[in-house]
Amino acid sequence: MMGGEMMGHGHGKMGHGMMGHSMAMQIIFSLMDADGDGKLTLQEWQTAHERIFKEMDTDHDGTVTLEEMEAFMHGH
Repeated sequence: MMGGEMMGHGHGKMGHGMMGHSMAMQIIFSLMDADGDGKLTLQEWQTAHERIFKEMDTDHDGTVTLEEMEAFMHGH
């Protein structure tokens, strides 16, 4: 019962902040939608994620460590 109540509160907070998340999602979507047709192809999806991967791989060894990912997510 308590878990359900906690989840309910969490959804309320999440719902309240959805406007910001929705705007961020729209921006990300438009950056990924290379041809601007309002839909993402698998190629557009893969291209965007390949760029992110390459940005995270700071030592350019073809792999991303947890440390590289954390640094990327924190803007370092």
